[in-house]
Amino acid sequence: MSQGQPVGIRRRGFVRCGSLLLLPGAALALPATAQALPLSQAINRSGKMRALSQRLSKAYVQGALSVLPERARDIQTSTRQLLASSLTELGAAPLAGEQRRLLQTLDKDCQGLLEVCAAPRKDALEVARSADVVLEAADRLTKAFETQAQQGSARIVNLAGRQRMLSQRAARAYFLAAAGHDTPAVRAQLAGARAEFAQALATLQSAPIGTPTIRNELELAKAQWLFYEGALAKAPSPDALQTVATTSERVFEVMDNLTSLYDAALRDLLG
Repeated sequence: MSQGQPVGIRRRGFVRCGSLLLLPGAALALPATAQALPLSQAINRSGKMRALSQRLSKAYVQGALSVLPERARDIQTSTRQLLASSLTELGAAPLAGEQRRLLQTLDKDCQGLLEVCAAPRKDALEVARSADVVLEAADRLTKAFETQAQQGSARIVNLAGRQRMLSQRAARAYFLAAAGHDTPAVRAQLAGARAEFAQALATLQSAPIGTPTIRNELELAKAQWLFYEGALAKAPSPDALQTVATTSERVFEVMDNLTSLYDAALRDLLG
């Protein structure tokens, strides 16, 4: 890819992932005139790609376990489309040199993850490792946007957005253990995601940005998390696996909505 070429332009054709198709980002029209994203929105978009990496790999393992398999396939399809559209949106905006380099790395790593998913009979751990490469690349880009914002409140957008990722990472670790990968590393992933989510939720509840709508959504997040964490604490069984699958999605949706609320609140603060 040339240095000045927007990320996403080079995608052509369809990539098969199991029995599903990825609609590439190239199919999405880029604006004729590039416009800078508000920094809060850039933090939200790149931060969400951390979650999408874990969500795609979670759904992959979920499907391999035949836990709500049709839903797992739907999640894979929508997640691949969101990855492509997020790369296109970020790539169409004018970015500083370091941010552009980080985005190009993220683009390359996303393509690697999609190729791993597309390969037949791929080991779940290999899919998880490839997803974690995307997670790290997206996290570096998100932190670069947060640093550029030079606004302490930008950290709240990043923190809330990271909760989306943790909701999916915890479920993926739970599924990996159920799939025969109950290793110390996988157990550490699950314990780490649970602990970090709970700590960050407490931080958000005490944060200075707190409109009535945000406070209501935080209460919903807290209630959903208690239910989800209870499911994660149970030994894997058909019922427990289904509960983790459904509650992880509910927590993801609540935290995604909450991140968008913080994004809008920060844009108001920044004018």
